[in-house]
Amino acid sequence: MNPSIDPDFTKKIIHIENNQDSQKFFEKNTKHFTKQCRTLLRAYLRGERLTTLSAIVNYGIGDLRRRHKDLIDDYKVPCTSRWIKGKRCKEYFIDLDSLKNIKSCQV
Repeated sequence: MNPSIDPDFTKKIIHIENNQDSQKFFEKNTKHFTKQCRTLLRAYLRGERLTTLSAIVNYGIGDLRRRHKDLIDDYKVPCTSRWIKGKRCKEYFIDLDSLKNIKSCQV
């Protein structure tokens, strides 16, 4: 059976920060972070490759790296990243060729 990308954005994310203030901030903003994950996944599935700057400018996502990691860790989405040649930054994306064996995707 082929796997599917079907993240459950209604599921509560369990995340432990390294201090009490950061934990309170995370818990207060979980809904906002989840919305950013959904936005990011939609962009990836359109074939977009984002840098931290393009994520801020185009989508208002202030911490692309964290939302990218949330997609991987919390929603089991096969995201990846790579260093851009000649630059000192990474681009973040889903390798759409690797999704050929994915049965379905619900976003």
